[in-house]
Amino acid sequence: MSLALTDVVSYNPTYDIGTIIDSCGEFANVPLLGIHGGITYYPTLARRQFGYPMKEKPRNIALESIFNHYQTDNKGMRDRFVKAWRTIHKKNSNQLGDKSGLTYETYTQWVIDRAAEYGMPYTLPRYLSSTTPELPLPLPPNTQEKYQGKMADLDRVCATWKRKYEEAMSEVKDRDMEILQYKHELLNKEHQLIEKNAQILAQSARLAQFISRKECMDFFAGVHPDVEE
Repeated sequence: MSLALTDVVSYNPTYDIGTIIDSCGEFANVPLLGIHGGITYYPTLARRQFGYPMKEKPRNIALESIFNHYQTDNKGMRDRFVKAWRTIHKKNSNQLGDKSGLTYETYTQWVIDRAAEYGMPYTLPRYLSSTTPELPLPLPPNTQEKYQGKMADLDRVCATWKRKYEEAMSEVKDRDMEILQYKHELLNKEHQLIEKNAQILAQSARLAQFISRKECMDFFAGVHPDVEE
């Protein structure tokens, strides 16, 4: 007699405390020990059962499976499994996101492809990811309220940053005007220095001419020592 879906209860909502075990110790998933050996399971794949929708396919590192038998365990996996449970990594709703019944095309297509790869029966038609449209599913009321609240918060944040940006741009314009005025003042002072230098050179030339004429006059005004009376 085959098992039906209702025969296997993998998740009981009454035990939901808003926190799940995501990994243990050195492992990217959760190691489990049995009577004859150990195996790891993937909490990432169970998030849908916890009520947290997945938008993208999980990382490959979170799907690395480990299986060991105690009689053939030559890598000490049993001791590593036991040691891993001394360091438990958990995730809460802040890290998992809001609960909802939404389904996303990318993750659903990955599940279908994976089921087909391993030969598992799957009732949904298999579409190509490039041609499968995103289903416009309605949001639950509680999710809509949270979504609207988050959108309002984002609008306030955007308005705050826009105001800061405008204030910063106004300060930049004021600084540019001050720099332009300062450059204009420097240019005027440079012209004044050029004019002063021209005046000094002209005065120096006139002074040199005056000294030269005076020396000549003094020379001819005196008595030359070679001239006899």
